[in-house]
Amino acid sequence: MIHNRFFKSFCIIVTVFWFTSLAGDSIVFAGRFGGGYRSSGSFSFGRSHSWSSSTRGTWNRNGGGFFGRHESSSGYSKPTANPSAPKSSPYSKPTVPGAPSQSGYTKPKMQTETAPASSSGYSKPSDFNNKTSSGYKKPSAAAGSTTGFSGGSKFDKRTIQEQKKVAAQESLKAYKTEQTKFKEPAFKVDQSKYESNPLYQKGKVYSGFDYNNYYGNRDNYYKSQGYQPPPYAYNTAPSFGIFDSLFLFWMLDHISNRNVAATAYNHSDDPGYKKWRQDTENLAKDNAELKTKLDELDKQVKSMAGSPKDPGYLPKGVPADVALAATALATKKPEKPPLRLVTGQEGGWYSRFGTIFKKDARDLDVTLINSPGSMDNLKMLVDGKADLGIVQSDALALMNKKFPGKKLVSEQTTLFLEYLQLIANRAGGIKSINDIDPKKNVVYVGPVGSGSALTWETLCEKNESYRKVPVVNSDFLTALREVEKNPRALMLFVGGLNSDFLRKAEELAKKSGNLALVAVDDNSVKNEKDENGNPIYSMVQIPGNIYPYLEKGWIFSHETKTLAVHAVLVLRTEWASQYGPPAMDDLSLAINQVRPDIQRLVNGSKSI
Repeated sequence: MIHNRFFKSFCIIVTVFWFTSLAGDSIVFAGRFGGGYRSSGSFSFGRSHSWSSSTRGTWNRNGGGFFGRHESSSGYSKPTANPSAPKSSPYSKPTVPGAPSQSGYTKPKMQTETAPASSSGYSKPSDFNNKTSSGYKKPSAAAGSTTGFSGGSKFDKRTIQEQKKVAAQESLKAYKTEQTKFKEPAFKVDQSKYESNPLYQKGKVYSGFDYNNYYGNRDNYYKSQGYQPPPYAYNTAPSFGIFDSLFLFWMLDHISNRNVAATAYNHSDDPGYKKWRQDTENLAKDNAELKTKLDELDKQVKSMAGSPKDPGYLPKGVPADVALAATALATKKPEKPPLRLVTGQEGGWYSRFGTIFKKDARDLDVTLINSPGSMDNLKMLVDGKADLGIVQSDALALMNKKFPGKKLVSEQTTLFLEYLQLIANRAGGIKSINDIDPKKNVVYVGPVGSGSALTWETLCEKNESYRKVPVVNSDFLTALREVEKNPRALMLFVGGLNSDFLRKAEELAKKSGNLALVAVDDNSVKNEKDENGNPIYSMVQIPGNIYPYLEKGWIFSHETKTLAVHAVLVLRTEWASQYGPPAMDDLSLAINQVRPDIQRLVNGSKSI
């Protein structure tokens, strides 16, 4: 009996803790990220997203954003009774966004209007376990792959299409729910008349329109201001031409602000605005408070007489997608979300990925940016000058040191592995990085700012003994020639297998017999993680047939154990929040289509 009472009490405590934690996290997360299917500028807003399983499966490194090892689809994982207990899956079960609240209003009569077709929306995705292998790994066509689906991009396409069908139903349901809040039907105006309207043109729809997202974004905008529409607003229509009804009543409730009142002046000739004014005047006959507001509106408008009218006017800070009606936005042709991808030096693996990716990402407006390498890419991401970039995992581990006081909230996924390939002169007798003698040897670590130099810097951060080793910054060909003639010299090259440079090194090893690939088998650093808990290195084996002469043994070529860093695709969470689930599906699908191709190239395949 005592045990039963204790158990019940324990369950109650855990339940209270869970709901309290979840509520607190939700509030923090809502303030931290917005959400939305659109962008009217730099401002993002919105409700919780419902991400597809394909998107969640793609972004499975933790960057502190919506997804990752410790994140659920809404940004937080459900707490357990034992927080230290391991999770069976990196994702918790997401919830479906609820319909807009209808509380606080009398039940209006039903409308039979059919919603304009929306082109996107998302249903509740399913969970899956993303299992990773442990121990040593041999490179393969799929090395470094983190996609959660074995079916590949075709499977992802089917999954996304099925979810879009359900989403369209949810979108229509949200539309109908919103209509029932209002007493009168929407006031329609021939949409073709608005095609040249500057205000209509400001509204942006990317990848598709979803009523559910629209109403959530709009309502969250007003909530962020602490604004509650007056009850009499729902005695009118949900929209007046291109204007959302709640925006016009928001304007009326802020009429003392001349910048807000200018909305009425600049749009006084608009047929939708005229109809709203007429309906509001009818309501004011029995509402003294409302009549006072309209009188003040007339005074403000009268004081602006003679000033030029701006048909695209909006008060500063108000997104066009709040002012415009959902039915107006739903008719707009979706635009391709712009995506700035920073890669690397022309001809390198990062640059090659960017070229292939841009061809496959047909639903995104991709701009490619070349850069010297990972640290420059990271800086562009931190500064908001790029949306997506390829960054070595060890560069991410140095972010706090390189950019103190700056925070990058991101989504992350591994594209491929980059191998630490350490070349020595055979006459030096070095078989492993552990054989390097700081008093005798020197290591060429590549040009300043290169990925190889960055990797050596990270090794020094993780293992102080490397700081004692003399290093030289030079181009790789110069370093290779120096190692070929100097038994005390070594050089580090970080990159894919069978790169153009390593092929040159293999040719030189074949001719001279002086060069050897040595092990980078430092167990002291192999388990290091970055601040988000992501592994910095992987321990791998390079097969002997990759470099027959660099890995030549007494009789046969041997495998070389080495560390590898991850080439991580880093997406600013702000972009995911701004353009929402449809754009993220387009992005994720393109990544999963290109990833096998770039992995085959990086791992030494002669063709893709």
